Amino acid sequence: MARVLPLGVVPDTGQGTLPTDEVTALVQEIDRGVPWQRAISTLTLPTLSCKREWFSDPAKAAFYLSLEVPTRQVAMDVGAGSGVIACELGRRFERALAVEQDQRWCQFMKHRFRQDGLNVEVIHGDALRLPPSVTNVDLAVVNGVLEWVATGASPDAQAGSPRQVQLTFLRSIRSALRPGGRIGIGIENRLHFEYFRGAIPHDEMPYVAVMPRWLADAVTRWRRGKPYRTWIYSARGYKRLLQEAGFTAIEFFAALPTYHHPEVAVPLDRDDVIRPYVNQGSRVKRLVLQSIAAVGLLGQTVHSFYIAAERP
Repeated sequence: MARVLPLGVVPDTGQGTLPTDEVTALVQEIDRGVPWQRAISTLTLPTLSCKREWFSDPAKAAFYLSLEVPTRQVAMDVGAGSGVIACELGRRFERALAVEQDQRWCQFMKHRFRQDGLNVEVIHGDALRLPPSVTNVDLAVVNGVLEWVATGASPDAQAGSPRQVQLTFLRSIRSALRPGGRIGIGIENRLHFEYFRGAIPHDEMPYVAVMPRWLADAVTRWRRGKPYRTWIYSARGYKRLLQEAGFTAIEFFAALPTYHHPEVAVPLDRDDVIRPYVNQGSRVKRLVLQSIAAVGLLGQTVHSFYIAAERP
């Protein structure tokens, strides 16, 4: 039987990561001696106030911890942000690494791990060029990061098309894994039903995510004066990307309702589990989704995927 992974239930606030000014205010509060958990619960910042659970939801790490790995020696969270996943890795692996390019988040995580008594090493840097000391990693977590790597300010992030940068990023991680090591990815699905109705996965304009790449780039340059670089893919597109980066044993799971607030992870062919999460809204939408389900493609319309792959 295909596995269904219950991950926990957390209300969906609809918020992404914190704005820069809120991260700065949070770190300043902790620098003054306020424990990080108290700072999270008492600071009245617009975005933070709506998503306090984002810092302490262990369900965010559950899928990655379920993956079979060669040993439990080394795990790495790439683009670790608040450290919510890295702290769970620190409890399950002998050595845990939190890689983050934003100095403010690095400072926050150092406070967090020290106060929580966790031995997690914070690495301030860009995963496009991991330090030579990062080797023989059993598990690399890339949660909500792959789509952003081509938007960074470093020369490496701007060198080539978004797909080329993503390949460089994935190959860098692959080289850090030990043979048989696994990468776990959480990311949006380009073919999510709502994107065809004007919803946006990140900060793009409506419909850009599902346009042909050349058209999406032209429209974004015309309307915003910059290129479109937050590329996401369908399941087929992610598989090709990972294969080209040298990964094998690629598996896909629907992250339900989303990887931001996961409750369950299920293979894409489990329509019986997926249907209650997507079959909501207008009568027309339900009829369309029923038609998609009838041809066995309902899993291709979910909001986001969990992906697992292996370094052979």
